[in-house]
Amino acid sequence: MLFATSLALLADAFPNPRERAGALAAYGATIGASFAVGPAVGGVLTSGLGWRSVFYVNVPVGIAVVAATYRWARESRDPNARRVDWAGQAALVGGLFLLVLGLLRGNGDGWGNPAIVAELAGAAALLAAFLAIEARVKEPMLPLGLFRSKDFAGAQVAAFAISASFFAIFFYMTLYLQQILHLSAIKAGLVYLPATMLIFFVSGASAKLLEKVSAGALIAVGLALVAAGLGLGLLAMATSSWAMLLPSLLVGGLGTGLFNPAVSAVALGSASPEQVGLAAGVNDTFRQAGIAVGVALFGALIPGAAALGHGTAASFVGGMHTALIVGAVLAGIGAIASARLIAVRRVAGTVEAVPARTAVTEAAA
Repeated sequence: MLFATSLALLADAFPNPRERAGALAAYGATIGASFAVGPAVGGVLTSGLGWRSVFYVNVPVGIAVVAATYRWARESRDPNARRVDWAGQAALVGGLFLLVLGLLRGNGDGWGNPAIVAELAGAAALLAAFLAIEARVKEPMLPLGLFRSKDFAGAQVAAFAISASFFAIFFYMTLYLQQILHLSAIKAGLVYLPATMLIFFVSGASAKLLEKVSAGALIAVGLALVAAGLGLGLLAMATSSWAMLLPSLLVGGLGTGLFNPAVSAVALGSASPEQVGLAAGVNDTFRQAGIAVGVALFGALIPGAAALGHGTAASFVGGMHTALIVGAVLAGIGAIASARLIAVRRVAGTVEAVPARTAVTEAAA
């Protein structure tokens, strides 16, 4: 809900293309900073106060953000708001739930297990039903006509690709750092700090880059760097130093810093003014679905129990290497697909086109 509406608020607050590019750069840099602060602070809290403290810290942060939003965010709404597409929501949520459940349980229960087969078949049926519903319902949560725009379709493919690869692998990298290399929670959090600070600075600089380079080029190059970074993760072994992960994280972080503001600009700029909020919601849906599917997919490849004393470190690292290769392929496919769908050349002296000011509308989760 927050990701979808925050992008819609930015689109409404910054209708000018040049100003919006700067706002999206700051947005991407803020996300990068949160990835830097989160693991480090989480490590400190976990080590000092216990793991439950990472939930309590959200209370004062949430109160502060609510107060800031009430004080500074300008309210806007769609005067012709659509009704909720309950059938579409139910089919999509049910289909993704069964898909993730089947992928997570497949290794343990066996891929031929009737329950696993039923879960995966049910996922396919519900996701197909979702598309059928969206094609027929009067007010769909996901108007399929949006995908007639190659730019919009490319932004969703790209968002799914980076989420299902680079962001999904973080969970298993953390297991590797803490359970295989035996780093403390604080040290494991600090390993991510150089890469996430790089995301912060590169994202912040992307406003100037978007004046000279097309958003499509930044998306394709960013995903290519993510693919290369995941490939560099193969340097990490069961007996390696944590430093062997740095090349992977730094190259992937560089790609992510280029990618984040650019994909947001394309996702918002390729929708009509009255559908900016909807475009933000769709883009976030593809991001979140990518993370969920990626974590589940990698869970089918990596013997997670090996990190908890029920297997060897070598088997865990071998599975992680397989997941890194699969992730690199996913990111590479995303780079190629986005380059084919989103224009990678720009006319000199122009700024990416974005919709004019409009009410924040149809922000869909």
